[in-house]
Amino acid sequence: MTKPLKKFLTFGFEQTFTIENWWTDEGFTATSDTPLKRAKMLALAECLAQALEGKFFSSQDIWGHLQYEVADATGETQFFVTMDPGSIEVKTPPCLCDQVEQMAEPLFQAAKKAEVVPYRNWWYGIKGGTEGGCHVNMGGRDHASNPLIEHPDLVVQYAAYMHNRPFLHYPFMGLDVGPGGNAMRMDEKQGFEEVKAKFAAYKMASMRAEEIHPYFAQTNLITEKGSFPSLYKFKSGLFLIEDRGQEALREPEDFYLVSLIRLKILEQLSQTKKLEPLETFPHLHLDYLTSFYLWNQFKSWSVSMGLPTEKYRRFFERQFPRLTGGENSPSVIQLIEGKRPRVITDIKKRGDVVISKNIDTRYKRFEIFCTQAVTDIKIETASEIEFQSDLKHTEDGCYRYIDLKYDKENPQLIIEIINQNESVERAVFNIHNMMWE
Repeated sequence: MTKPLKKFLTFGFEQTFTIENWWTDEGFTATSDTPLKRAKMLALAECLAQALEGKFFSSQDIWGHLQYEVADATGETQFFVTMDPGSIEVKTPPCLCDQVEQMAEPLFQAAKKAEVVPYRNWWYGIKGGTEGGCHVNMGGRDHASNPLIEHPDLVVQYAAYMHNRPFLHYPFMGLDVGPGGNAMRMDEKQGFEEVKAKFAAYKMASMRAEEIHPYFAQTNLITEKGSFPSLYKFKSGLFLIEDRGQEALREPEDFYLVSLIRLKILEQLSQTKKLEPLETFPHLHLDYLTSFYLWNQFKSWSVSMGLPTEKYRRFFERQFPRLTGGENSPSVIQLIEGKRPRVITDIKKRGDVVISKNIDTRYKRFEIFCTQAVTDIKIETASEIEFQSDLKHTEDGCYRYIDLKYDKENPQLIIEIINQNESVERAVFNIHNMMWE
């Protein structure tokens, strides 16, 4: 590697914010341009300019919508505050990995003053995703310093590496999981066999950077904009890897942690001349999409990579939150809100860009966990059970997960922990209001 990645590879983010009580303004999370969104964009730009001791001015984004460009004390533009169908989006300047945390500090200071937040606050006590994305763009400050142009094989190796490790995708992405989502894996879209064929035929050290995009142009890495990773921007004028699979980050250190993962992967790949074949995951949306499997896989991998493993636990806890709201929260039973492909009933587009989706929220996944050694976790419900796993064991206890379509008229989920034919604990959870009864 001629250019050391640590000194040349840059990370730019598309970070999203919304309002704390987002449900009080339906348009804020449903359309791009609303009076409240304009007011909050202006407040965020003003506060960000103050934090940078600079100034801001209005302009237009690529859609012709209002945006604010925020410059630092030298007059150089650092941030773009734009509107998004689901949130306010802030585009950050490209930074090296060891600079991203410092870059993000004034952004969060400004967000606090402007009273916008990087999450959606739900009535049952969970702070979830914003619905917007926090795309990560990797490349260089300019073409001359971009290490991906010098070594385009890294782009292809990276795409294969991330595909083969779902534990680097699902724990960090937004709510929009699975086919039709905002950050689909190659095998969650049509045309996976064509992608596999292209990867199998790819010859290392045979292509220049400008040849990568045409080579994959007819595959879903490029034809589907909602891809993770996406090669849509790896072309003349940009030469960026766009990772769309990142949910909005909550604090400056998060920026460093997600950048460090990518830097470590690319540094490792730069030491090999091999391209991994794309794997097939027959149970991708079942066992591979549970918090326990993903954390155990990530933990083992993270240690091998020399990463600060425990610092990443926060991402898993956000993606798979424990449900404790209500009057009779149990002491032994732990209920976790799981992730599964959402059932999309309608999609609205602006050109090729998806601007809104209607989701059937009756489809849920729950993970039931117990730290004790038990012989069974029993589940009773009037809802339609689509799938129920076997009892699974971990080093910390055991769990079972369940996929269902709940009945709004009879939404109770009755959970009972059994050990040697004796009841340890029994509790009732209301799926409709997400509270213990």
